[in-house]
Amino acid sequence: MTVTTPLPIEAIKQQFCRSLDEHNTLILSAPPGAGKSTCLPLWLLTLPSLADKKIYLLQPRRLAVKNIAIFLAKQLEEKVGETIGYRLRNDSKTSANTRLEVITEGILTQIIQKDAELQNTALVVFDEFHERSLQGDLAFALTREVQIALREDLKILLMSATLDIEYLSQALPDAHLLSSEGRSYPIEVSYQAPKAHQRWREHALTVIKDKMLNHMGSILVFLPGVADIRFLLDSLLSQQSESVNICPLFGELSLQDQQQAIAPCFKGVRKVVLATNIAETSLTIDGIDLVIDCGLEKVAVFDSASLMNKLMQKQISKASAVQRAGRAGRLMPGQCIRLYGKDDFERRPLHSVNDIQQADLLPTLIEAARWGVTGLAELPLLELPSKTKEEQAWQELQSLDIVDDKYLLTKHGEKAADLPCHPRFSHMILMAKTQG
Repeated sequence: MTVTTPLPIEAIKQQFCRSLDEHNTLILSAPPGAGKSTCLPLWLLTLPSLADKKIYLLQPRRLAVKNIAIFLAKQLEEKVGETIGYRLRNDSKTSANTRLEVITEGILTQIIQKDAELQNTALVVFDEFHERSLQGDLAFALTREVQIALREDLKILLMSATLDIEYLSQALPDAHLLSSEGRSYPIEVSYQAPKAHQRWREHALTVIKDKMLNHMGSILVFLPGVADIRFLLDSLLSQQSESVNICPLFGELSLQDQQQAIAPCFKGVRKVVLATNIAETSLTIDGIDLVIDCGLEKVAVFDSASLMNKLMQKQISKASAVQRAGRAGRLMPGQCIRLYGKDDFERRPLHSVNDIQQADLLPTLIEAARWGVTGLAELPLLELPSKTKEEQAWQELQSLDIVDDKYLLTKHGEKAADLPCHPRFSHMILMAKTQG
């Protein structure tokens, strides 16, 4: 195994291993850089209580799934697909010897739908649990139900740097709490709000150009969306040179292009990465010691007029701002420039609104119906949507003949649930096939 510098989480190794033996549900709070994603999973492979059993490590982002699997396998001096594997839609590397599988939240839901007892599985780890995507909430609820109803011995571990510990403690009273210190590199945070009547894009461009000239390290810029990245990329191309490489980073890029954005630079080359919130958690981009944060993000919000999710630009929460700043202090002392005022930061909510309150519920409800429930209140979800919103979504599934008047899957609905796309598109595909 590769020998590395001890990470802060090493200080709680004995306590963690003992707690995992004694408790079936654990919550671990650990700041960025502690080693919860890159060190702790290797401990799990050495525990006698988990021997010869499968461990699933969930990551909310596809890029993190592959990178973490590659890193962990390298620590064991193995190839990916041996002891450590990964599984994404249309891309996986596993074998009969794979014990720890890094997967997305949607993959876990598929696994549970096919194997309701999670046979031969000892532990499910939810990393970056604070993100609380709809897929993540559903995957957790199904795992929790398996634990409560079928597998009392199944262990669940929730991990994040910015968990709402008080809320989770109330929602999961049987959970054991642990915390770890983080990497102790200091991060200097400053605020540079735009001038009156100055557009934020213009302000961001001015600050980035200045830092490209006067800052000698690599820079990570957080932007709300792809259009903003492309605008700034076009505006900065004249600044690119043999010693400065400008890279976009967003979810729609191919995994190969995403890997290029986070790969180490050649000697003497600096990197400027223009990213959405995909870079907020789980990823370490070598050489980054300056984060420029616009304080905005694009969020999928259900639009009742079009009956579809709509991307809306919103201010990020304090928790997200902390996560973003932490990207600058992973490997060395860093700086974070927030492109808004300190008073603005203080007024922001501590945590973002969770997806279950604002996103399209149809994909979640068809999986719930597939599981055999006729209402989300029947699942051990950490949070429920409004009754009006849920009822509207059930009625739409009914109008598509995916569920009947009792919200049970129809024959048409069973076929729709098997297709790897949104229920509306599944319905259209099946109808087109039927009608020729």
